[in-house]
Amino acid sequence: SIPNGLRNTGLILAAIDKLIYNRLRGSLLRRLIQRFQPNVLHALETQGAGYVAYEALRRVSSKPAFILTEWGSDFYWFRRFPRHERRLRKLLKQVDMLSMECERDVQISRELGFTGSIFPPYPYTGGYQVQSKEEAETNLKTSLRRTILVKGHTRFVGRALVALRAVEALANVIRDFQVVVYSADPSARRQARKLSKKYGLSVTAYRRGAISHEKFLEIFQQSRVYIGISLSDAASMSLLEAMVCGAFPIQTNTSCADEWIVNGKSGFIVSPDDHAGLVKAISSALQDDALVDNAAQINYEVARNRLDKSIISEVSKNFYESPV
Repeated sequence: SIPNGLRNTGLILAAIDKLIYNRLRGSLLRRLIQRFQPNVLHALETQGAGYVAYEALRRVSSKPAFILTEWGSDFYWFRRFPRHERRLRKLLKQVDMLSMECERDVQISRELGFTGSIFPPYPYTGGYQVQSKEEAETNLKTSLRRTILVKGHTRFVGRALVALRAVEALANVIRDFQVVVYSADPSARRQARKLSKKYGLSVTAYRRGAISHEKFLEIFQQSRVYIGISLSDAASMSLLEAMVCGAFPIQTNTSCADEWIVNGKSGFIVSPDDHAGLVKAISSALQDDALVDNAAQINYEVARNRLDKSIISEVSKNFYESPV
């Protein structure tokens, strides 16, 4: 493990480097590029790795092909800030090929001036072991499930407190349900305790990393409704996991949810600023058995055709074999 002193020093240097526009790490990367002369440089994420790569590449004598993999909020969220928009435009002039999860972000990249190649969007989950039809039919029907699952992020663009306030508005409706808040930040855990104490509800909050991914998927398979509220996202991993596991998804319109579910049919797509709309969506999902069961069937077919591990593995293989 890394000694605490060294780790703290690294964090301090990284913070300082951000203030000087990543020139320190850019210089280190430039030296590595000049030393090893790679054919391809691949940056995973934009505001960290991408900006550092830009500082390196604009000073090298022989530039390798540059692939940028954009993550959830890299373009959609940060383009609204003038300083970041300028940096994104400069960065994209250096990029030879872009990889993204959403068609939405393809359009945004073009608006930001990108003229290079774009690998067809696909989710970065690695895929799932989607059950056969026979196996799926043995699962507990969505309408019989009694768990409400809430994504617990409150930092950066996460808005778990918005979701929990909507759940609170339905306190009298959900007395027979268990509420599970996962990856819960401290404020989400406090709100979960408040709901439990004030209304006598069954509320469990798991901090980030508290449960294994396997246990996490088991909870999804027991959930009637999944609620993910944020100001920005791409192909939300939790949305895709809800689809695979048969939980009815409620996701904000600040993600690429509309590329995966049909609003009002296979899930609900809501605004993070519409409290009444979110309450109505949750209420409908809890009371309309036909809606959630039909949605589970639709989402299962989408998952089988687009999210199975064998399909995503082949796409990933093609990505690394594709010429830049």
